[in-house]
Amino acid sequence: MKAWGSFRHKNLYPFKSSSEGLSPVVGSLLLLLIVFVLAGVIASSINLSEGGTNFQPPFVKITLESCEGGIYGTGPVSNWARFEENQIVLMHEGGESLPLDSISIRISGYGNSFQGNISNGSGKRIEGDVQVLYLDLSQKGKNQGYLKRNSAVLEDGSWDVGEKLILCGRDSDSGTTYSSVKVRVGGVEKTKDNYGFKAGSEITLMVIDSEGRNVIAERTAIVKLAE
Repeated sequence: MKAWGSFRHKNLYPFKSSSEGLSPVVGSLLLLLIVFVLAGVIASSINLSEGGTNFQPPFVKITLESCEGGIYGTGPVSNWARFEENQIVLMHEGGESLPLDSISIRISGYGNSFQGNISNGSGKRIEGDVQVLYLDLSQKGKNQGYLKRNSAVLEDGSWDVGEKLILCGRDSDSGTTYSSVKVRVGGVEKTKDNYGFKAGSEITLMVIDSEGRNVIAERTAIVKLAE
């Protein structure tokens, strides 16, 4: 019995030594793994914070002061309004200055546009749900009327606190091959990029930071019949 006890003791001892030798190795591997995981988390946090900084929407207060207009060629004649009589007045009341070439505006509501040339009878009037997109607010792709109404804002290329921006249903520079105002009625996209909204209906207007694709202001208004 003593011989068997001695044999068992001698054979079990090497296993104990072996496990004790492995413990520091396993500990080192676990430590390295933890270091790599922490390094990855820190790197990800830095990248996310840098990315978030680049696309933070500007802080501004934009109000919709007035919205007048109407559509032409349908309903009582007393309610008709030309495209140029459709005007929306926006006021920058506080916050950051907005570079005109990096801000877009979307307007949606019920109204009309047209295709072709109405003056010579070859045009076609289109009525329905209207989507208007100002790709930017600079003078590029706009007509002279837009430039005159917004001369103060356009002077330095920035929409600053206390300045008004006036949009009109005939802002598109249709005399050139490029217009920065895009108008769609229903599923029809190839319009003359002019628009009118029905008096008494509601429109929704969004001011968008084009770079970060963030909505920085959203307003609704009831269209008042143009006088």
